[in-house]
Amino acid sequence: MLFNSAAYLVFLPIVVAIYWLIPFKYRTAFLLVASYFFYMTWKPIYIVLIVALTAFNYFAGIIIEKEKVRRKLYLIGALVANIATLAYFKYAYFAIDSANGVLAIAGRKISYPLHDIILPLGISFFVFEFIHYLVDVYKGSPAVKAPLEFALFPSFFPTQIAGPIKRFQDFVPQLHLPAKINLKDIDEGVELILWGLFKKVIVADSLAIVIDKCMPHPEMLTTIDCWMLLWAFAIQVYFDFSGYTDIARGSAALLGFKVPLNFDLPFLAGSITEYWRRWHISLSLWLRDYLFFPLGGSKHGTLATIRNVMITFTIAGLWHGAGLNYIIFGAMHGLWLNCNRVWRLIVDKSPALTTLTETKIFHVFGVLLTFNALAVTLVTFRLPNLELSGRYFQKLLVLTPEAASNPISLTIPSIEGAANFALFPVFLLAIVIGHLISNQLRGKTAPGILPLPKSMQILKPAYLAALAILLLLFAPDGTPSFVYFQF
Repeated sequence: MLFNSAAYLVFLPIVVAIYWLIPFKYRTAFLLVASYFFYMTWKPIYIVLIVALTAFNYFAGIIIEKEKVRRKLYLIGALVANIATLAYFKYAYFAIDSANGVLAIAGRKISYPLHDIILPLGISFFVFEFIHYLVDVYKGSPAVKAPLEFALFPSFFPTQIAGPIKRFQDFVPQLHLPAKINLKDIDEGVELILWGLFKKVIVADSLAIVIDKCMPHPEMLTTIDCWMLLWAFAIQVYFDFSGYTDIARGSAALLGFKVPLNFDLPFLAGSITEYWRRWHISLSLWLRDYLFFPLGGSKHGTLATIRNVMITFTIAGLWHGAGLNYIIFGAMHGLWLNCNRVWRLIVDKSPALTTLTETKIFHVFGVLLTFNALAVTLVTFRLPNLELSGRYFQKLLVLTPEAASNPISLTIPSIEGAANFALFPVFLLAIVIGHLISNQLRGKTAPGILPLPKSMQILKPAYLAALAILLLLFAPDGTPSFVYFQF
């Protein structure tokens, strides 16, 4: 069941209504049943996987908390079991293909499993939540003793498939609050869901129609076309994933839950370091706390820090998908981060450079440079193999002749359903204006802008109604799944 499907628009109101009507003591059990039903609508058999992993980690956490002598051994064993499960479902074919590439020299080959391995939705996210739970219990956090509460932690349907990655210390206590239905939560939830659908269905999917048709054919594109498509894809991924997060946060709000903010205007970041503080925040914090810090963080000098950054983000790239292209994607992020670190070391030693970097002009330059550096990493993220990525890079960097015909400016009008592509600036303006209105009505006034009077509250339902109308008018036929569902 997708957030952008008619089925979810029926499922969610029913769950919300029943949740608030039943007695408080039954709500956790009901949400667990609803969450398992939500997961089973995709592939019922994989409910066994999430239930088995939940039971294993529930008992593992209790044992790690109680054990005084062999706590570390139990922790390592539990972590290995979780990682091995993720590796089997996500990386088995990649490992076999890689091994066969080496064994081919000797004329040998490893056979594939008898049954096809289908990647369970959300496994990368809830395994990361289990790892966080086990490590934090080992460090002294109390284990969750109530089995239903623990089971709901990874399976909570708004965040089940693509995050945000929750911390159990934040989520489980919310199950103990006998909250009553709150009009403020309903208002926020409805707004977030409408914004999320608008971002996904109107903006991201409209861009995807053109990107999917054109980007895999660099030989038919000019260098300018390649850059335009890359910029468009960066924007598509942002609106697709942040749209999912908005719907997740909105769905949780309707049930009285708060889940982590996952995006904070990342394309306004003036550096790659700042970008990772604003993009996929729950993943960034997880990588910092459970990978970068255990590797040594930045405590052992510049070279060790550079190494730890490269390891962290190369693994982060592999987390995104099983393939050499994803490893390169992650390594490129690590490279940009290390370049930024070295640059900051140089700036800190030069008063003149420090003054320069604090100017608004330099910040604008930093925003543009950061956005384009990030866009370049998305070539291997979007294209299915390195051969195609290589050809795209050649055209992107003007290393091959320009396309003889069919540039994107001529191709777009012939693509069915691409009319919304031309309306993208209008949709983007609607998002900016809507966010300004929403934030000001909440008292979060942007710098240099006067707050709107409370009498202007009428604007809120008006622009939400406008969003709903735009969704009805401009939604492409057959909206696809979210980009991060594959992870």
